Amino acid sequence: EKDEFAATFATSGANPVVTEYELLIQKLMVPLLDAMNEVGGDVRSQGAHVARAFGAQREMLEEVSSRVKPSSDEELMAMLMETQDALGAIDGINESADRLRKHTAMVAGAMTAFGWVTTQEPRQYIGDMLNAVPVYGRQILQEHGGREHEVLVETLKQVLRGLQEYVGTFHPSGLTWNTRNVPRENYEASPEAKQGRKLGAIDNEAKVEEGEKLSAMDDFIFDRVVPFVESAYALGSDRIRAQTDAVQKVFKAQRDFMTYVVRCRRPKDEDVTMLLGETSESLMEVEDCCDNAADERLHLTMVAGGMAAMAWVSVPANPISYISDMVNSTPVYGDKILREAQELEDAEEAERNAEFVRLFKGMLRGLNDYVKKYHHRGLAWNMGGIDLAEALAQDLASEEGNTTSYTPDASVNNASS
Repeated sequence: EKDEFAATFATSGANPVVTEYELLIQKLMVPLLDAMNEVGGDVRSQGAHVARAFGAQREMLEEVSSRVKPSSDEELMAMLMETQDALGAIDGINESADRLRKHTAMVAGAMTAFGWVTTQEPRQYIGDMLNAVPVYGRQILQEHGGREHEVLVETLKQVLRGLQEYVGTFHPSGLTWNTRNVPRENYEASPEAKQGRKLGAIDNEAKVEEGEKLSAMDDFIFDRVVPFVESAYALGSDRIRAQTDAVQKVFKAQRDFMTYVVRCRRPKDEDVTMLLGETSESLMEVEDCCDNAADERLHLTMVAGGMAAMAWVSVPANPISYISDMVNSTPVYGDKILREAQELEDAEEAERNAEFVRLFKGMLRGLNDYVKKYHHRGLAWNMGGIDLAEALAQDLASEEGNTTSYTPDASVNNASS
């Protein structure tokens, strides 16, 4: 099957945009399919759809190189439909996978690199997917000793590097349409063609009103975060209260960060890091509250571990799986808290501890639901938005700015009043 797949894309030598993509398939894609077949199981099943996705994108690129950009999103979506179907199948296998879940999650995340055709900075987009591979790759290599697992991780990275190099050559600023309408057989990858019109984002997330993303986060905060905060304060521990204040700072910082996500095109990586500075500092505060000698060590450690889910904004490919891992780790300490609570003589205190664990899990699940709906393939920046510099200038000039009124203590008091 692998040889048949490679033979399907024998190079014709007529169109470098297509022939170079075919070479990428033959040199890098085939070894990846070999590795996926060797690992077997659900990973092998994903391999058939990975091959289909590359084949569909090859056909689309041939069409792109022979015509001007479509005048409607509907026509463009039709061109992308086969690739999207294949990616959907890859995601579906990952969702139902069991024994090799980290493998399938790694593959599904990496394959979102096909979304480069909807961005204006495709090299950076693919680079984000490439940088995310080690998130699961390291865990896979720690848990599985076979050579086939190492080969899978390495060949997957090679494919993404090859795709990144290809895109940098022929589509450095987004899909390069044949703006001169030159016949395909005479097409050359000239500098003029490379500066063709850019394709804007057309994925489902871009169809969502940007303001809805922000209001949905507000709903999540008041529906899920505030109840957890109240339950934490109800435990009457100064240490837990201090950590809970830091938790609120994290959510406030991330909500403020989202005001830029909904307004701006994706900025440079260093600018994103700058915007996330307050979130990172607040997460460190949460972690610093842990104390192994404290009576509340289980509570503090559970929260610190679970709050790592807020780093989903730095996981470009598959943030849902990342958050799910944090949710699934909660019982490690949550179950111990519940067991100790059952031994308490005060039934009300036992119930407060149980409520604390339940609402913390609910908060993380609520975060996962939010991300799944609005940022399921990573942060959904507003591709039609303004530059970050302009947004920062607007905020500087505005007396009220764009920050939320959600603040530690006040949010809880307002919610209960």
